[in-house]
Amino acid sequence: MKRAEEILAALKNREENAFKIFFLEYHDVLVLYATNILKDVDAAEDVVQNCFMNVWENTLYENLVDGLDKYMFRLVKNVALNDLRNSKRREARHGEVMAEMPVSEIMYEDEQEEIELLYSVINELPPERRRVFMMICAEGKKYQEVADQLQISINTVRTQLTRSLKFLREKLEKQMFTVLLFLYKRLKSK
Repeated sequence: MKRAEEILAALKNREENAFKIFFLEYHDVLVLYATNILKDVDAAEDVVQNCFMNVWENTLYENLVDGLDKYMFRLVKNVALNDLRNSKRREARHGEVMAEMPVSEIMYEDEQEEIELLYSVINELPPERRRVFMMICAEGKKYQEVADQLQISINTVRTQLTRSLKFLREKLEKQMFTVLLFLYKRLKSK
């Protein structure tokens, strides 16, 4: 949370690299979060990009006292859900997702906070590990695809993913880690 407070202060002070730091710190985890709602990585990228632009152009951060993390997660959630409601293509997908696992609109507030906690912990991963984790878990890429794209060995990909999962297992309660593994297994089976 301290990092979020530092970024918020930098944004309010209009520091030169503040938006870049803000974007780099939150982009990947917000895309993963939006992907969980939309089940479409490209649509999630669009939603997150629009949220960042909206926050920056309208200086929405100016009125925040604290809670940059919570604000961004809520904003992305609301925009993603609106995107689901307004698109016929996504409405069909939304119906399928709701039948399989209701995670978006019928989610209770406590469950929503747990999901936000999950994504906040994912955001604590070092950038390289988070990138590998995101590519495998959010984008559903194979280890070899990730290795080729990042120009690293497949063993490095495995090591980074293993370390990420170990870190998440240590940081999250058993139930939350089980939810994460469930989502990971569903993505890998598609």
